[in-house]
Amino acid sequence: MEYFISINQFVDFSKGTESKKKRIIRQQKEPNKFMISLYQTSRASIKKSLANNGDNKPIIEGLERLKSRMPVKPRQILNKTISIEAIQRYMKIKIPSILRNHKIDIIKKPKIKSIFIEGVEVLVSPDVIFTIIYNEEKYIGGIKIHISKRNVFSLEDSQKVSFLIEEYLKVIGDDYGAKILPELCFSLDVFDGRMISSPKNKFFFLEKIKDTAREIKTFWKVA
Repeated sequence: MEYFISINQFVDFSKGTESKKKRIIRQQKEPNKFMISLYQTSRASIKKSLANNGDNKPIIEGLERLKSRMPVKPRQILNKTISIEAIQRYMKIKIPSILRNHKIDIIKKPKIKSIFIEGVEVLVSPDVIFTIIYNEEKYIGGIKIHISKRNVFSLEDSQKVSFLIEEYLKVIGDDYGAKILPELCFSLDVFDGRMISSPKNKFFFLEKIKDTAREIKTFWKVA
């Protein structure tokens, strides 16, 4: 049996009620195409901004595109409203100086997008993967964007995401001749307003993540 889950849903599962956990597993088995298409413009604008050292020009352009749209259906109206708010929230987030002050080389379409935890495939697929030269060494980093007004990540949630990004980059780093720097592994929760890098207490998070993976396999059989 194959077990598969995306990184943000992995974190949601870890803190969910029993009914929510079953719902998440069902969604992984049969993805909701509408959910996948939400907030595309705001996400793309934020990705482009981050890839350009936090430049606000892509954000302003994305905001203008969103404001010019005239949605009719309730879901489209809600999507526009939250997308605009997400961009406005992002503009207030302090981008770490290590990202602002170093040339970023973007990695596009890496061959590997997932890692395996206790036999569960976790789709990490950071929104932005990059390398930088820092203290005369080449490092690889990644950023995962979370946009959900109703489901804001806690500090620990974001740390789980950034920890998983670090684990993922350990898998692909050699392909790009780059070292891993935990400070370059980020979870960006737009509505929380923070960019959180990978935590120092690795063992604590590794054990939590292994526990979640084992529980996913249990729920997979009954959801």
